[in-house]
Amino acid sequence: MTFFLAETVGFIALFLYASFFEWVLHRFIMHQPLWWYPFRAHALIHHGTFRSGPSYFLSEDEDRKKIRFAWWNAPFILGLHAPALLGIQYLLRADIFFGGMAALGFYYFLYEYFHFCMHVPKGRWFEQTAVFSWLDAHHHQHHKRHFSNLNVVLPLADLLFGTLVPARERIPAQRRAAGGLAY
Repeated sequence: MTFFLAETVGFIALFLYASFFEWVLHRFIMHQPLWWYPFRAHALIHHGTFRSGPSYFLSEDEDRKKIRFAWWNAPFILGLHAPALLGIQYLLRADIFFGGMAALGFYYFLYEYFHFCMHVPKGRWFEQTAVFSWLDAHHHQHHKRHFSNLNVVLPLADLLFGTLVPARERIPAQRRAAGGLAY
């Protein structure tokens, strides 16, 4: 029973931590020319292609690859965390590794999938929910003001670090559905 409890606590703690990791990565690596690859891929190419308004949506099929991270980013990011989680597990003498890694993987999946759905709307059932609508408007605001609303999945870090800017508008659902390529 303690294994399950520790893994559950690890999952919750690391899911919350992921909001802060996403924020730091987005703010200091993806929007600053400290490391050329992520800066170029995100700030220059992604934000250069997907702006605000109608250009927020995928309009050319060849731009599809400019929405997601490269395939190797997930194992790289998760791999960076593995030694730290093993160390924390050893120090705490609590089985948090698998729950923590599951949380980080799940958060990464949600980031990639939600972010893709924001730029390529298809009228999916969850795109009609209030939570997704709020997150989408939140992210659209980021495309207007690049150093605000840095979280895509859980804007906890945006709230605590003062970068949460309330979205004043959301592209209406009818225009969203028509805004992306039909696939």
